[in-house]
Amino acid sequence: MATMKDISKRAKVSLSTVSAVINQSAYVSPELTKRVMQAIEELNYRPNAVARSLKKKSTNTIGFIVTDILNPFYPPMIKGIEDVAFDHNINVILCNISNDRNRIQAYLELMVEKQVDGILLANIATAKDLNEIEKTGLKYVLINRKPPGYDKNFVGINNPLSSELAVNHLVSLGYKRIAYFGGNLEINTARERKDGFIACMAQHGLEVDPMLLYDGEYSMESGYRNVKKMLEQVKELPEAICAVSDIVAFGVIKGLREAGIRVPEDIAVIGNDNSSFSENFLVPLSSVDHSTYEMGKLSMELLLQMIQEKEQMVARQIILTPSLVIRESCGAQKRK
Repeated sequence: MATMKDISKRAKVSLSTVSAVINQSAYVSPELTKRVMQAIEELNYRPNAVARSLKKKSTNTIGFIVTDILNPFYPPMIKGIEDVAFDHNINVILCNISNDRNRIQAYLELMVEKQVDGILLANIATAKDLNEIEKTGLKYVLINRKPPGYDKNFVGINNPLSSELAVNHLVSLGYKRIAYFGGNLEINTARERKDGFIACMAQHGLEVDPMLLYDGEYSMESGYRNVKKMLEQVKELPEAICAVSDIVAFGVIKGLREAGIRVPEDIAVIGNDNSSFSENFLVPLSSVDHSTYEMGKLSMELLLQMIQEKEQMVARQIILTPSLVIRESCGAQKRK
């Protein structure tokens, strides 16, 4: 492998001249620059990325820590991050914690070791995790979830509004007895979406039956277990089910179909987040779109701005507006 000394000999210039051309750190005459560039091409020289990063005090690398790469919510977000990173010649290290909170510390240590310029973190929900992030001293942006009281850099969605859009759609179709299948209330997204559901039901003058409120996890298994529990415990079934996320709605529909209950003919189901699988699910799922590609794109742009700012910039929280996506799972066409 060619070195800068080899380039110096081939071009018959000093080592400092070669360094100045490669790093663009000082003026070099067009004639000498041409000789250096020609030598670089002839010797197929590739600059040492580590050495260059030490000089620049930047590695052109960021880390992205995600909760569960298997969740269809994430691919559009990752694409948004990657597209912006590629345009700015930034490398992305993707770390998947597989819903194991113990992995966060290991990945944070990796980010420090790799001397990344900053990190993006999707679905950080606890003050404990946030404290570990702060200890690294790295610039960071949280995506989609944030711990209670967090007021620093964040990109997410208007969660209460996402539930309101779902309830409004169901009510517009004539449904009144509506169940809610939620997530873990220790997580702000789950809490905000449940609050949005209850508030919107009240706005329509509709009763919220406590027997039709189910908390759980953001997983297909959680939706499946809770719908089985509902079928065992409730004498009068709901007309519709509002799910905290599409992946929970998938589990709900699976459980209903196993019990011989048709969707949407017997019970309507609506999801939340419009994952990439929703359109082609067993029953094309009506949902609320979160612009996850835009979420990733904006979070990467915000992090780059933080990295480029020499002084601490004013914290920004970007809250996106969700939108309704109507498919077949609520029976909209038939009911209208």
